[in-house]
Amino acid sequence: MKSDSLWKTCEDCGKQFPVKAKSCPQCGKGGRRFTKLKWFGGGFVVLMIATAIFGSGESEKGAAAGNGTNAVPASAVKSAASLLPEQQASFIAAISDYKTRFESSGNELQQSVLRDERRMAILKAVDGQLRAEGWLGTLRKLETNSDGNAIVIVRVAPNIDLATWNNAMSDILHSTLIEKGTPIYAALVNMSVGDKVKVSGNFIRAEADGLFEQSITIRGAMTAPEFLFKFTDISK
Repeated sequence: MKSDSLWKTCEDCGKQFPVKAKSCPQCGKGGRRFTKLKWFGGGFVVLMIATAIFGSGESEKGAAAGNGTNAVPASAVKSAASLLPEQQASFIAAISDYKTRFESSGNELQQSVLRDERRMAILKAVDGQLRAEGWLGTLRKLETNSDGNAIVIVRVAPNIDLATWNNAMSDILHSTLIEKGTPIYAALVNMSVGDKVKVSGNFIRAEADGLFEQSITIRGAMTAPEFLFKFTDISK
């Protein structure tokens, strides 16, 4: 004989099940809502990352259109990601993956190993090439040094930047600063911070991260990398 204190009746199917059970074994009542919430939350994060690359204007439109509902159309995420060159998408995915792993690491030994693993993942993502062609991003910094040469930073994903050096001394070996009188400098004259741009250029090979990265600390390199980049073309 069932004890009333140990059993309860499911509101959906009317069957009895143990009070300690998290959900009804007959119909699943009690567990589905949490699953839906996890799906909606994960979809929202993915959509925010994708739209951050392509402009706040589209984000605002999406927010207005989706006001009052938790659903995130899978087609919207897929469409945004499909606009990126394949090489850029692979590059971003590798860095984002190891950013998450780094933030969950337990000690500096694990962090060092993760950096080594990420180096290989980055080189695999760019297929061992130093050339990037037609990558999409946002102009984040546009300044000049004391000689009037352009200092440029382009954000190609949240917390992932392509950048020149910001001074002539550091740039002696790499020549990333954009000189006056060049076609790319002339194009930059008519641009502003916040512009959506398409860029091409070359990375610099380096041992620690595969590609030369400017952060002083390992945390900066793994969570908000700024890769040294020699721009050969920037257009809106």
